[in-house]
Amino acid sequence: MSQTHRPGLYDPAYRGSGSSAEPPDPQERLTQLKSELLQHNLRIGHLNTQATALQADITDLQTTVLQVQATVTTYGAGLQGLQSRLQALQYFYDQKSKMILAAIGDKKSPIDDLIRDFDYEIDAMRARLRELGAAQDVAQEESTEAAGAQTARQNEYNNVTGYQTDVTGKLADMEGLRAQITAADDSTDVASMYLLLLEFHHRLRETQVISQHQLSLDLRHALGELEAAREKARAKAAAFSNVQADYTSHQTELQTKQQNRRTTLLAAVQAMFPVPAAPTTGGTTAPGASGGASASGAGASSSASTTPAGTAASAASSPGTPNTATPGTPAQKQ
Repeated sequence: MSQTHRPGLYDPAYRGSGSSAEPPDPQERLTQLKSELLQHNLRIGHLNTQATALQADITDLQTTVLQVQATVTTYGAGLQGLQSRLQALQYFYDQKSKMILAAIGDKKSPIDDLIRDFDYEIDAMRARLRELGAAQDVAQEESTEAAGAQTARQNEYNNVTGYQTDVTGKLADMEGLRAQITAADDSTDVASMYLLLLEFHHRLRETQVISQHQLSLDLRHALGELEAAREKARAKAAAFSNVQADYTSHQTELQTKQQNRRTTLLAAVQAMFPVPAAPTTGGTTAPGASGGASASGAGASSSASTTPAGTAASAASSPGTPNTATPGTPAQKQ
């Protein structure tokens, strides 16, 4: 670190032997040293602030490094299991997709149309949400600008209402300057008089005492501007609130539709292609129930719901199973 040599009070340059130079004023030297100390303390404070912020960053980074290491270690421990599960699911998909695509037949096209229409609705809702988001941003910006204009008009109105206090303060300041100029004049301090006179002139130019009528006009004008700004700010705030509500409502609706996509589509597919009810067999009929079912209309309705096509499909899917339908069923009659 470089060292700065400060001239001392007793350096040869300041000794009075054979020199006509005046000795330095100790008070000026004290003021200089205090100023240097203040500058050094300011730099030290700045460095301390930087060191504190750097230490906080180091602490945060150390915690983050430990978190990263823990995350990588945990993932490595479960990686083999994740891969095995994914391979099993891929195998399941490969097997089932072949079977399903072979059996879907003419049901595929209506289901594809259903999915496409549903996803199109989601895309349209996303586009609408983006439009509402843009409108919300514009409304928010306009509301913020209107609020800022209202604040500016409020400050202007406050300045007019405080006009007398402001003028009184300026007059008091000039009266104080007048006293200082007079005192400097008494001591023939021309340099101080010049500076104080410049300040006096600056304050004098910006000070004006208006009439009572003019103050009344200024107050009414400022109040009118303030009320107009308030009304505009209220309107812009209400418009922003409405757009914000529309955005929130549409966003919630879209999220709900996306979350329920699978269940909604599955219910629609099941309603479009209902699965036929399984035929009732003799092995599942309780003792004594067949007679009552044959004698009642409910039994006849249950027998009528079993179609020949459904019975044939059941027999084809279970080859070698004997026909155990109860006497009197439509299958036995055929």
